[in-house]
Amino acid sequence: MLVLDSEFSWGFVGEHIMKSLYAIALVAGLSCVSAAEATPPLQLVGGGIRVEPLAIAPAWIENGKVVIGDWQDYTPMQTRGRKGVYYAFDAFGGYVGQTASRATYVNNAHDGRGADPGESRFHGTTGCDPGLWYFPNEAIPTVVEDIGSEACGSNGGLPIDGLDFVWYWGGGSCVISFFPSDDSAACSNGDPFSHAYGSGVSISFGSMATGGYYFANVDGLHSQYHIFVPVPMSGGSYMAMLTEDGSTPATGSGTQFALWGTGEDSHEPYRAGTQGEDSWLDLYDPYGSFVNGECVSLAFGVCPDPLAACIGLAVLRCPADVNWDGFVNGNDYDDFASAFDVAERCADLNGDGFVNGNDYDAFASWFDEGC
Repeated sequence: MLVLDSEFSWGFVGEHIMKSLYAIALVAGLSCVSAAEATPPLQLVGGGIRVEPLAIAPAWIENGKVVIGDWQDYTPMQTRGRKGVYYAFDAFGGYVGQTASRATYVNNAHDGRGADPGESRFHGTTGCDPGLWYFPNEAIPTVVEDIGSEACGSNGGLPIDGLDFVWYWGGGSCVISFFPSDDSAACSNGDPFSHAYGSGVSISFGSMATGGYYFANVDGLHSQYHIFVPVPMSGGSYMAMLTEDGSTPATGSGTQFALWGTGEDSHEPYRAGTQGEDSWLDLYDPYGSFVNGECVSLAFGVCPDPLAACIGLAVLRCPADVNWDGFVNGNDYDDFASAFDVAERCADLNGDGFVNGNDYDAFASWFDEGC
């Protein structure tokens, strides 16, 4: 069990949700055979309000407690340089531009050069109309999600430079904390609070209005604030917390991360990464530990499927650094050529849906540019 700075406990609504599903099925005149086949107790959320952090600080778990380092005032990034923002894992669905009816995902923004640091990224619903989901009237201050795979070429361990969140807020002062782990989030792997977590980050948004639906792009973690938060390895996981002060769980009605999902499982191949259907949701009071019933399936048959916390993990890299190792060299050329020869989607660098000479020309130009 993980204990935070102030004494309290943490926890989910497996039984509660199952009872809700059963009631819904009876009202609808359906036979209640399983949660997956009953109407899910979900509600769509509307367009959110974009907010900027006020302060940012390194955070870590020490002797079973969340410890927050020195706070720094948060100033949005203003410059691009040669490196762009790319998602290593994308359950946010962000995009930065739109032409006609085709959205541009972050990894393919600006014809494959990635998003600009500090450029607004909006939670996307492309391919899934009408929007994101949440469990109404439930407080879920902590989630643990698995990372089944990452973006093409990414292999974990890279410094996260940007985090994107979407959440519903029940009121009060808001601090979001994030911790990566190379431990699996599989239900069979036991209580996530006992897992090993790497260095993390806490992000303060100050007092926020009750009942609002918000989203944020937090850039410059490593490049600007020198806070090292590694991308989990494939097969790893992350823990994300909604708190009042970095330690006290936020339990106002409705408080939780909105639900969305990664792209590859919803036939959107230009979004990065995959996750499984199981999630750990901390919903039962008293909050303080996870139990077996709190690891549940979020495969509800809605789009995208399965759902997960609406969070994106972004890094800075040069567009020709196709193997994400921080350098542009012959290894990138070999990797691109191998993908190009078999028309693998990872070679579609400009994100137009085709692997052709335009991708080769783009890579050659970026390769000459270096990093």
